Amino acid sequence: MLFMPPIWHPFVDISANAEAALVSSSSQFSLSTLAVTSDPGFHGFALTEKRQDFMWRWVLVSVEGPVVAEGWEPTESDAKRSVVVVMRHVIEG
Repeated sequence: MLFMPPIWHPFVDISANAEAALVSSSSQFSLSTLAVTSDPGFHGFALTEKRQDFMWRWVLVSVEGPVVAEGWEPTESDAKRSVVVVMRHVIEG
């Protein structure tokens, strides 16, 4: 299956109130560091956020709300890479 590279958006760029509310409800730390992406093959979204230096949380969330997967990485780019790998694995079943 061919996947497009994800396009990440900072939380402040989310203009729809319902989308912003859903994303922010999945955040545990800083909305100022939160970034979100999605894929048409997955009914939900992926987010990353910084907890502290060298600790980035990644989360895969379904549209219904439950967390599908969650993890931690030392950098933002590692967190983004990890959550995209998990999302693609879920899509491929």
